Amino acid sequence: MKSKKESAKKKLPEGFTIKPGLDEQYANQPLFQDKVDRVNHILKTVGLPDFKLLTE
Repeated sequence: MKSKKESAKKKLPEGFTIKPGLDEQYANQPLFQDKVDRVNHILKTVGLPDFKLLTE
């Protein structure tokens, strides 16, 4: 995931601006926290699958 500084350095298309006040407004909100918790629970109980190369 890109940091805020990397995203801010990215050149925006003409006519677009970034409002700096929005960064702080949404910084501490747990957006989609229920989905993140569900995925973390699944990863802890089931784990990641073993990927094997098909060319072996």
